[in-house]
Amino acid sequence: MERAFTYDVVVAGGGTAGVAAAAGAVKTGAKTLLIEREAYMGGEATHAGVSAFCGFYSCGKDPIRVVRGVGDLVLEELGKIGKGYDDIVSASGNRNINFQPEYLKCALDNLMEKENVDVFLHAAVTGAEVKDGRIRELYCMDDEGAFTVKASAFVDATGNAGLVRMGGAKAVWGGSVQAATLTFRMSGVDTACDMSPAAVEKAILQAKADGIPYLTKEKGFILKKEGSDIVAVLLPSVVPTGISAEEMTRMEFDTRRQVLYYVEALKKYMHGMELAELAVIGPSLGMRETYKMAGRETVLTDDVLSRRKREDGIARGGWKPEIHKDVNKMGTYIEVAERSYFDIPLGAIRSANLDNLYGAGRMISADDTAFAAVRVMGTCFATGHAAGVAAALNALAGKEDAGSVREALKKQGALV
Repeated sequence: MERAFTYDVVVAGGGTAGVAAAAGAVKTGAKTLLIEREAYMGGEATHAGVSAFCGFYSCGKDPIRVVRGVGDLVLEELGKIGKGYDDIVSASGNRNINFQPEYLKCALDNLMEKENVDVFLHAAVTGAEVKDGRIRELYCMDDEGAFTVKASAFVDATGNAGLVRMGGAKAVWGGSVQAATLTFRMSGVDTACDMSPAAVEKAILQAKADGIPYLTKEKGFILKKEGSDIVAVLLPSVVPTGISAEEMTRMEFDTRRQVLYYVEALKKYMHGMELAELAVIGPSLGMRETYKMAGRETVLTDDVLSRRKREDGIARGGWKPEIHKDVNKMGTYIEVAERSYFDIPLGAIRSANLDNLYGAGRMISADDTAFAAVRVMGTCFATGHAAGVAAALNALAGKEDAGSVREALKKQGALV
């Protein structure tokens, strides 16, 4: 029996951008489906165990809030579960939101049900039918077999421009891409001890000097949550050269091997981790940059550094360029004015050559340095929310513009 579905808007990918896009589309009045190939939503926050949202606030001292809307709804759901989040100032001096990934999975389930978003987990998009410059239908696969989904508008929130490339839209590889990192969690940690990047560096340099192999990054973050003895460690790193099965397998093997030796090094040389145990790896490698969508407009380095404001802005970016190019070194920052943000234009989330396709999250159109500021998860909530609203307006009215998208976003509590 043929399985076929029809929606107004379909969102491919259930990370922070995808969840925000789906909620935004429904709130605009569109019947919406979110397709996610894993068993749960959350993207890098859950699949890769990155337990901190960067970008809800501007960088530096006295930060201001730059992301609300669906991002706020996610934080509210975390609070309702009883395992909320911590607003903290990280070792980098920036204000982040720390959370526990396992609870985030449940919070996102609850939010999608509350917003009446249809969700297909364990489903992969395998192809797209395109006609007259528009995607008409997606070909998908789950464990029961093949099915199709028709819609009037689509959002690619896959993180690697998967739908963009399947539809024949323009995409670009990230050039000299940023390093990918495999996080891991350790339990039984005395978090009252110094867990700063400087303390990490001292321990790892000693471990390298003493001959512990397979260690890459020497300085990095250990993320902790108040009242918990479990920490997330962001150290094992590799630079992607592609995302094929062969390349992904090589990188997963490589970084999982690194985890074992980092655990040995931290237990031996990091005060407070002497009795700690490895709790969770990953589950998957955390990618910062792969393919990006070519948009009708590109966010430029100067837009980020000058904190450019614009009338066609549909999302705010508060982060500064955070660049990870060297697998042995901590990321570097390009400083920006404090208490400031830049606007992301509608054209940066619109496909350059498909009229009903939008990109969200870490695949919006941006040059290399600007991308290092827009890729963080807080900003992904904002661009995802905007992409969902734009797709819904396209589906329901046959068109959208910056004014109509901004108006709808404001009604839904977003900051534009």
